[in-house]
Amino acid sequence: MKKLFFSLVALICATMSYAQSSLIATLSHDGEISTFYGAGALRDAHEAAQHGDIITLSSGSFTSVKITKAITLRGAGMQVDTIAKTNPTVITGDFNINIPDSVEQRLTVEGLFCSEIISIDNLKNASFLKDRIKEIRPGWNGKMQNITFIHCKISNFYNINNERGQNDGNSASIVNCYIARNSGVSYNLEFTNCILNQNNQSLDNIRNSIFNNCIIHQTTHTINSMHKLNGSCYAYYCLGLQHGNDPEAMFRNINNNSTDYYAYNDYTNIFKTYTGTYTDEETFELTDEAKAKYLGSDGTEVGIHGGSLPFDPTPTNPQITKCNVASKSTADGKLSVDIEVSATE
Repeated sequence: MKKLFFSLVALICATMSYAQSSLIATLSHDGEISTFYGAGALRDAHEAAQHGDIITLSSGSFTSVKITKAITLRGAGMQVDTIAKTNPTVITGDFNINIPDSVEQRLTVEGLFCSEIISIDNLKNASFLKDRIKEIRPGWNGKMQNITFIHCKISNFYNINNERGQNDGNSASIVNCYIARNSGVSYNLEFTNCILNQNNQSLDNIRNSIFNNCIIHQTTHTINSMHKLNGSCYAYYCLGLQHGNDPEAMFRNINNNSTDYYAYNDYTNIFKTYTGTYTDEETFELTDEAKAKYLGSDGTEVGIHGGSLPFDPTPTNPQITKCNVASKSTADGKLSVDIEVSATE
C-alpha cells in the first residue's frame, strides 16, 4: 500500500511538472483516464470523447476544434494566476460549436482563454464559466438557447441573435461578467452585476432584456436613440456612464421609469484603474467611494464584484500548485508529502 501511495503521489507531481513544459489533455470516461499530448491534444481528446465526458487541459496553447459533443471542457484558467502560479489555457483560432437539441447532456466550458471567434450553429442549456472570449456569435441560422455566462470576459463583441437577424428563441443569462459591445440585435438577455461597454455601439439593439445592478457605459459624446436602452427593456439599480451633458438619457425610454438607477458621466471617479479601454489585466475594481455610493438591489456594489457571486477568475476545478515529496521515508515508514491545491467555489 505504501508503494502504491508513493507511486500515485509521484505520478501526480511528475504530471504537474511535465505539464509546465508540455501540453496535456486528459479524457475522463466512465472512470477511465486517457492522456493526449501536444498542441492537437484537445482535438484528439474530443475525437475520442462521448457526450458527458470530461476533458481537462493543462496550461498552454491548444489548437481549436469544432465541438460537437456535450462535454465538460476544463482549463487551467483565463489568465496568469500569480497566487496559484498557473498560466492560462489558450485555445487558438476560430472554432464552431454545434450540438443537437436531442443530446441530453450539457456543454460546460470553464477556465479557457479563447483568442478568436466562437461561432454557434446550435447550442442549448450550456454554461461558460470563468472564460475570456474574444467574440461569440451564432451563425447564419444559429441558435443559442438558455446559455449561461458566469465570471466571463468577452473582450471584443458578442451577439445572441443569428446572422439573419432572427430571434428564434435565443436567450442568455449573464452573471458578473465584463461584456464588450453588443453587435446586431439581441433579444431575451438577463444581465446581473455586469459591466457593459457599448463603445459607441447601439444600446437600442438589445431588446426584451433585463439589467440588474449593472454598470453600462458609452464612449460617445453624441446622444441619440441608438445610445438609449430600448423601450422593451427593464433596468434596476444600474449605473449609467455616458460622455456628454445628459448621461441620464440612456434610461429615458425604458418601461420602469420609476426605477432607482444612477447616472454619471465620468468613469474615472468610478473605477480605480479602468478608463474605458479593455485589457486582460484589468480588474474593474471600483473606488472606495463608488463602492459605498453605488449599490445594487441587494445592498452590495454594482458591477462584477457585487452580488452573491463576486467575480473570481480562479477555476472551480482543483489546480495543483505545489507538490513536494520527501526523498525517503522516516524510520517508522512514513513519507512526508506536501501538496497544495487551489480552487474557487
